[in-house]
Amino acid sequence: MKFARLFAFERGAQPGLGAEVDGRLLDATVFLAERYRAQSLMTLVETGRLSDAARSVADQAQRLKEIPAGFTWCLPLKRPPKIIALVQNYQDHAAEFGATAPPEPVWFGKISSSLTAHEGEIVLPAWLDSRVDHEVELAVILGRSGKDIPRERALSYVAGYSVLNDVSARHLQKADRENKHPWLRCKNFDTFTPMGPWLAAADAIADPQALAITCRVNGEVRQNGNTRHMIHPVDKLIAVLSRYMTLEAGDVIATGTPAGVGKLVDGDLVECEIEGVGLLRNRVVKR
Repeated sequence: MKFARLFAFERGAQPGLGAEVDGRLLDATVFLAERYRAQSLMTLVETGRLSDAARSVADQAQRLKEIPAGFTWCLPLKRPPKIIALVQNYQDHAAEFGATAPPEPVWFGKISSSLTAHEGEIVLPAWLDSRVDHEVELAVILGRSGKDIPRERALSYVAGYSVLNDVSARHLQKADRENKHPWLRCKNFDTFTPMGPWLAAADAIADPQALAITCRVNGEVRQNGNTRHMIHPVDKLIAVLSRYMTLEAGDVIATGTPAGVGKLVDGDLVECEIEGVGLLRNRVVKR
């Protein structure tokens, strides 16, 4: 069974919905509007029809036209209700900072204004003298609301997956940790949460705990891991988080990063890639 990977784009002033099938970028705007009444990917997520739409678009791929060059990539989800990010969910990442990973999930919040799309810029403010790091992460997108979700049913709440880069102002993070302040400022500069390029439907990913996860900077491999090394896997994260808060359709869970995080500087090209999910590319600029 084949699934398209769905994305949002703009061409001129016109928004559209696209589909990647066998390396081809197809215009699925009219098809998704007519069959699913969807003007955005959030509609497919909230109605529980992302997987069905991804399968239907793949079946109709030969009838769809390729998107002409010159379009702009948009965020697959413009304003998720919540973005929840895990702290040190890979033991090797904790170890590279001389820490022991927490025995139970620990998390912080990301703000939707920090999101930026595939091929967008990661902007380092000219005044910022803090080291800024890349952190490639598997993003889990919830497809329905739930509270106190049983772990054995947790994956049925997932609509799909994407790639996320949890860009971090490291010196600010260290200062906030030492002063017992929350991590809000060091993680939420504008553009510090690249996500995309598309959504991979949950049904297209056989096992979210068996995916190669990599980050390259200027072609050099910096991070090279596998989601099987998560300390707290996706189903547990959903179950635990839902004890404390109602999870909603469209919520994003950033599941932590493997070892190898490193400094970004002006001009760097960052490529975050997760097997079967996608390749997220962003240029770093300082201004």
